[in-house]
Amino acid sequence: MNTGEPRRIGPYEVLGRLGAGGQGTVYLAQGEAGRVAIKVIHAQGAADPRARRRFADEVAIASRVPRAYTAMIIDAATDGEQPYIVSEYVAGPSLQELVDTHGPLSGAALERLATYTATALAAIHGAGVIHRDLKPANVIIGPDGPRVVDFGIARALEATAAITTAVGTPGYLAPEQVGGVDAEVGPPADVHAWAGTVYFAATGKVPFAGSNVAVIINRVLTKTPDVGVISEPLRSLIADCLAKDPARRPTSMELLGRLVGHQSQTARATVPHTRISPTTLGTLKETTTLGSGPAADIVIHGEGIAPAHATVRKVSAGYRLHDHSSGLGTFVDGRPVLYATLRPGDRFTIGTAVLHLTEAGELERVRLSRMSARWWLLLFLIAAVALTVIVVVMG
Repeated sequence: MNTGEPRRIGPYEVLGRLGAGGQGTVYLAQGEAGRVAIKVIHAQGAADPRARRRFADEVAIASRVPRAYTAMIIDAATDGEQPYIVSEYVAGPSLQELVDTHGPLSGAALERLATYTATALAAIHGAGVIHRDLKPANVIIGPDGPRVVDFGIARALEATAAITTAVGTPGYLAPEQVGGVDAEVGPPADVHAWAGTVYFAATGKVPFAGSNVAVIINRVLTKTPDVGVISEPLRSLIADCLAKDPARRPTSMELLGRLVGHQSQTARATVPHTRISPTTLGTLKETTTLGSGPAADIVIHGEGIAPAHATVRKVSAGYRLHDHSSGLGTFVDGRPVLYATLRPGDRFTIGTAVLHLTEAGELERVRLSRMSARWWLLLFLIAAVALTVIVVVMG
């Protein structure tokens, strides 16, 4: 380790430097739970307590993002001279390094990258977070697949008024990010950056390049990258995501649906309804981490549409529900989900089946009993008779 580098950052032992940039310096460190990546923010003047509270709030929101296809935020500190953020360490090169060293991706490798990063983006947006700086350097090619890192950090940095460098990388910014201080920056900006990142993976070129920042910004606002060298179906999807108007870009969920071949709501309305086949539901006993160990694997087969598929595993916080239908087949409280934490007593819907998680960690099919159905029929008949009597009396 270089002279002058910190030996400890908070409770973490520094093992070495991973990199440095305009936002801060990233270190590899050792904590109680294993190796982590720590970004020490360049915010020497961030002495405003309100700014630090906003910084902490933004990091807390970002820490809710599920860890599948992302590097989870573990910890953060805002009370020192330089704030820092601790995240899961992913061993592997960045997409930037991979393409620079080995050349562009193609075929299945490119499609997997596109799908994994779109899944991460959907999970990030589902937690109410906007990345704001998605780019090849923030996609790490880990041993278990691509992971998106640094999500939510750009917004946290904006909360500390001491940051003087521009947040985001010019060649991957959306038009609304460079269009002025009053422009609204939301999830569509991340979708635009996703397209630029996949464009780089496929071509080895920055989507909006130039000799200086002014030239780059002008091209972001007025030019469109040539996607003709990219094969379908990615070509059309990337083109749609690079639309200058944010309202014309697909959402991250629509993006993911198109990548995995799901039809639009309009098209799906014309196909037959799902017919439920018998389903085997597992019993969860052993505490495991997300992504490994035994689980209840649930598949609801249908005719004319892809089957709804989800997995439930027991984790330290309860039970982790993971939808494998791109958030289009599993619902909690009527809302589509990619990931959700369940607790005993909770219900969720997969396909057209309602499932209940018992205290024993078993998944049960919720059925309307015959007696209940009869009671509903009886109540309906009583209401009909009462209405008839009222009409006769009033008439």
